[in-house]
Amino acid sequence: MDDLTISLKRKICFQDTAGVKDGAGKILPLTRMPNGRLFPPFGEEYVNNIKTIKLRPDDVFVCGYPKTGCHWTWEIMQMIIKGKAEHSDIGKMQNMLELAAPEVIEASPSPRILNTHAWFEELPEEVKKFRSKIVFTTRNPKDVAVSHYNHHVRMKNIYCGYDGQFKDWMQLWINGTIEYGSFLEFHCKWDAAIQENPDHPILVLSYEEMKNVGNIGLLDLEGTVRQIAKFLEVDLTEAQVQEITGASQFDSMKDKFKGTPCELLIRKGQVGDWKNWFTVALSEEVDKWKPELDKTRFTFRYV
Repeated sequence: MDDLTISLKRKICFQDTAGVKDGAGKILPLTRMPNGRLFPPFGEEYVNNIKTIKLRPDDVFVCGYPKTGCHWTWEIMQMIIKGKAEHSDIGKMQNMLELAAPEVIEASPSPRILNTHAWFEELPEEVKKFRSKIVFTTRNPKDVAVSHYNHHVRMKNIYCGYDGQFKDWMQLWINGTIEYGSFLEFHCKWDAAIQENPDHPILVLSYEEMKNVGNIGLLDLEGTVRQIAKFLEVDLTEAQVQEITGASQFDSMKDKFKGTPCELLIRKGQVGDWKNWFTVALSEEVDKWKPELDKTRFTFRYV
């Protein structure tokens, strides 16, 4: 077994049950659930944990499509809750519902910061009962695609086993034949869920605002720390805010996780890198989603 499988106390290694291939015939290992939904190759047994995990009244969640800043946000949240500018040991993987063994999640001290890339309707049954607070992350879909592709390639020797070309992989991503499905459908589903559950506490964060791209003045990393702390009802001193903001900088996180499994999850942390990867035709293909995405409550900054 690999180190990640052992550290998360998984009973099985990662395996492909979907048989998805890119345009060049390269296999992208995935788990296909009985209802047709695609997840990473974590196994049906572990994906089922999303719905059945036993919650606690003080659990909070980080949710969002893959590579929208979930790990970054999770690290910020755990520092806020501890009141200390200290990174975690192995990152959000230890509390990822569809990845870690239930006993690992159960052993995590309260308040737990649980995370998943699932739809709202796929979350644990008790989420509504406890009105569990959810921080939802969003990001420019084009940057998401580039980061998602590199995630698969970088995780090749851990669980993905994928080494295809970007142009071939992108057709899977656009068609939604990928873990957690289509970017467009994912956000439409979450938008509908928020509308149907107006009293559920959900904070939406934009990756670009967290980076304060173009000095848009709406938010920045320090403002994000303050906003999350207020949402979680955690009182921080001014010194704590500044220290956590500093520790939340991309370079600080990258240095911390060097040599650990989390290092592969942290690449560039940039905005606009899609311009180095996308052709004009590919950009126009993703732009076709814009009218539908603009109908949602989420703000996507195509920068």
